[in-house]
Amino acid sequence: MAVDRKRSVIFGEAVEQYEAARPGYPERLVTDVLDYAPSGPVLEVGAGTGKATAGFAARVSDLTCVEPDPRMAAALTAKCPGVRVVSGTFEEYVPDRPFALLYSAQAWHWVDHDLRWDLACAALAPSGALALFWSHYVPADPELHAALVRLAHRYGVTSQSLHQDEGDRAAEAHRLLAADPRFTGLDRRRYTWTERYDTARFVTLAGTLSAYRILAPDVRERVLGEMGALVGDGLDMTFTTDLVLARRT
Repeated sequence: MAVDRKRSVIFGEAVEQYEAARPGYPERLVTDVLDYAPSGPVLEVGAGTGKATAGFAARVSDLTCVEPDPRMAAALTAKCPGVRVVSGTFEEYVPDRPFALLYSAQAWHWVDHDLRWDLACAALAPSGALALFWSHYVPADPELHAALVRLAHRYGVTSQSLHQDEGDRAAEAHRLLAADPRFTGLDRRRYTWTERYDTARFVTLAGTLSAYRILAPDVRERVLGEMGALVGDGLDMTFTTDLVLARRT
């Protein structure tokens, strides 16, 4: 299944907001992925501004990042000057060597669904590791969460928003990998933490999500304004990252 390519690069419209408001990833996740993978060169698919890249770049000497949006790729180069950044889609990318690890943070669903597993196999060395992870974030207060969901639905936002469970994508990836004889050694892990967001950062976070980015600018401004009014002085956000690991046979 082909992906919505226009929507997959829409985040480049909000590079600064994305970098400022999106959460990073737990150090424990980076450790677990690197412990699972053999040593060797590493490939990241859909690196964005480097939210996951920074943690891996601090511990990996040979890291190549593929990023389809040139605006995000430029921000990534500035943030992580020691990594090799390739501007383009993973479908277009031709690996110049086999990789010991391929990881993708919050981006694997943007790779063509009919090609992505073949592409992963082509990029990985035998016994190379595949690490796919997605984050799900919701307000810790269930009443506020429910109010924000109702607001989103009122504006026709029903996916890729603050109420979608990205764990569903991890579960799908795990299921597909389990049925693919080219992969073995499957593992799945979950990481949860809480952060305090002030109102401005929360509204900025919501504005970086694709479901809100595709709204007409005046509509997006209206819904984000109403979000801010609901949040008041700020809120606690619960973050959950689901990780799926596998090895190429």
